[in-house]
Amino acid sequence: MRMLARRLGVPIALLVLAAGASGCGSSTHESSTPLTVFSLSADPGQNIPVTLPAHRVVLTAVQLKTTLDSLLSDHVRLTAALMHEVAVAHTGTGRAVRALAANTQSLTNAIALVYGTDAGRAFAQLWEQHTQFFVDYAQGAHEHDKNAEKVATNRLRDYQNDFGSFVSTATGGGVGLGAVTALLGGHVLDLTRYIDADVDGHSADASSILVQAVAHIRVIAGAMGNAIVAQHLMTVTP
Repeated sequence: MRMLARRLGVPIALLVLAAGASGCGSSTHESSTPLTVFSLSADPGQNIPVTLPAHRVVLTAVQLKTTLDSLLSDHVRLTAALMHEVAVAHTGTGRAVRALAANTQSLTNAIALVYGTDAGRAFAQLWEQHTQFFVDYAQGAHEHDKNAEKVATNRLRDYQNDFGSFVSTATGGGVGLGAVTALLGGHVLDLTRYIDADVDGHSADASSILVQAVAHIRVIAGAMGNAIVAQHLMTVTP
């Protein structure tokens, strides 16, 4: 599973981030049937758009940071919403899956357009895996299956190390490996604590944890944004 960032090419000189719209629709989901959000055997880069250099848009530092902040904050909210559907509500996961998939594609497009298609594929594989592991944890929490929760938690810990390496390598060490891995540990803990409280019926606690989770992911977004701005100082201006 380890998908480190050795696949990265030379970073491009222009920065582009593309935001996608959430999809719609709904479907029902039986709680006893594991939900597959992403097909991990599929090419994660198959939907990455090919953009000619002449069509790339140079972003200011403010635009870059705002986009990362928005997409990553939405990732937390959308992941929590899907986990809630899987573990508690059972009113239909279709809308939540589509919205999360659109957010994931937007983040993948961003990485691909900044660092190249290979990096986009590496990012997508890691990102889709960790989203699936959160859903697996929610399924285990709903069924009070401690072994399933443990398996999902272990996989999320592996993800922390792999994605930490990806970010650190992509930004040329602009975000230290130890720092980003620790931040991702907080991200994992936030969402697993959120669904634990949600399943136990502690709605107020779950809501408070979710607010904290968004605040923590914004710290990650800020660290990534600052590192990318520094890395592309010649083309990304404040």
